[in-house]
Amino acid sequence: MPSHQHEFPLDLIRNDPASVVELLKEITGKPLPEYTRVRCDSAEATSTALTHLTSDSVVVCERPPYPHEKTDDPVPVLGIIVEPQNRPDARKYYRWPAYVANTRLRLECPVVLLALTPTSSLARRFTEPIELGCGEVRPLALALDTLTPVTDPEAAAARPVLTILALANNPTEDEAALNALVAALNSLDDSSSSLYSDYVLAALSVAAPAVLEKLIMLKDYEFKTELIGRPFREGKEKGRIEGRVEALLGFLEAREIEVSEAARERITGTTDIAVLDVMLRKAAHVERVEDLFEE
Repeated sequence: MPSHQHEFPLDLIRNDPASVVELLKEITGKPLPEYTRVRCDSAEATSTALTHLTSDSVVVCERPPYPHEKTDDPVPVLGIIVEPQNRPDARKYYRWPAYVANTRLRLECPVVLLALTPTSSLARRFTEPIELGCGEVRPLALALDTLTPVTDPEAAAARPVLTILALANNPTEDEAALNALVAALNSLDDSSSSLYSDYVLAALSVAAPAVLEKLIMLKDYEFKTELIGRPFREGKEKGRIEGRVEALLGFLEAREIEVSEAARERITGTTDIAVLDVMLRKAAHVERVEDLFEE
């Protein structure tokens, strides 16, 4: 997976650990132990052995203590180890059982290991039982290419994480799916919306620039991402034409596309807002600034 596809789930978990529980429910379809709180935990899976083990992320579901447990601390009821995986890795078949065993020892509760993979074929490989000689460990896996884009805005707002992952990994120009994505993004608070927006834009700019073009031009979406949101918002405040120019130049800068003085003059000299809109859509996928001016 490109780096954004590996790092985003980890950022997502740190920002919203409850989203991991939603992903687990999506895979198993089974009820989980009753819990009242979800938190991130240390990814350390260190034992007394010399090998230092660190998983990608650990999420813990907890409940209040029962009276007989004689503690005031929350009680772990389920640990979820999350491992984004891009390619086959034979070492994981030896490390993962250690992650599970040591995390279970530390939390004193059941532990599952969830692999996030880009494809179904890779997911099947990682869900093969790992034989230990005295039992086995069965990892779970979620193939991101199996997530169906959400088209219902209410469902998208209720499950924004799955909505965003689905469209980013299975892009479509379907307007209902794009509107549902907007509903999901707009349902998030400011502390997390920039993270999700960055992920969507980074994923679509690589995999589906045409989808990104349509998303950029949706009138009811206010960009919260710093990738293009800041120049777009600032530009809107300066008037329609000047605003488009500022947004276009800011987007090119964010994508690290070099803009020559001649190209800058041509862009700033454009007074037809329809032409500027076409350029802004093209800016999602061009490799050179000169490509903006091609018919």
